[in-house]
Amino acid sequence: MFVACASALGGAWALHTLAHHAILRGLRAPRLDHEQGPADLGYSSDQVREVHMAGPGGRQLFAWLVLPPQATGRQVPAVLVMHGWGANAAMMWPVVRPLHQAGFAVLLMDARCHGRSDDEAFTSMPRFAQDIAAGLAWLRQQPGVAPDRIALLGHSVGAAAALLHASGRHDVRAVISLSAFAHPREVMRRFMADKRVPYPVLGWYVLRHV
Repeated sequence: MFVACASALGGAWALHTLAHHAILRGLRAPRLDHEQGPADLGYSSDQVREVHMAGPGGRQLFAWLVLPPQATGRQVPAVLVMHGWGANAAMMWPVVRPLHQAGFAVLLMDARCHGRSDDEAFTSMPRFAQDIAAGLAWLRQQPGVAPDRIALLGHSVGAAAALLHASGRHDVRAVISLSAFAHPREVMRRFMADKRVPYPVLGWYVLRHV
C-alpha cells in the first residue's frame, strides 16, 4: 500500500515537473537582435554609453545611457525606458529623441532574456519589474543624473512592470504607460487562443500556474 502511494505521488510530481518545463518553453520570449544602434540614428559616441550593469541573481543587464548636451557639469532629470515582451531596447529608440531634446538623460534597457542581457530560466512581468529596479539603482549612482528626478516609461509588459514597481515603491517621479494590459489574465487567454490551446482542458491550468 505504501509503495503504491509513493509511486502515485512520484508519478504526479514527475508529471507536474514536466508540465512546468513545458509551460516555460512554450511561454519563452523570442530573443531578437538589435537591428539598430545609436550610430544608425545619428548619435555620436560622446552622447551614448553602452552599459553592462548588475541585475538580479548575478545576471548582467545591457543598456544604453543617452546624456543630453547640458548634462556636463550638472545633474539632469532622467527617464528609464523598458521595452515589451519579445522586444528589446533598440525598438524603443523612437522615444529617445524628444526626451533627449527636452534635456532628459535616457536609459534604454534590455530585460533579462531579451536583447543583449543575460539569459534566465524564465522571465515574467514581475521579473521585468526587478530589472527596472536594478536599472534605477544603477542610474541613481551616475554623476550626471539627478537621483530624485527619475521617471519610468514602459511599453506593454514593460509598462505593466513599471506600474508594478511604482505601486510598491516611491522612488520615481512619474510613470508613462504605453499600451499596458488591464490584467495579465486577459493577455494569457489571448496568447493561448492564438496557440490553439483549449482553455477548458489545459488553459485553466496554464493560467493558474503562470
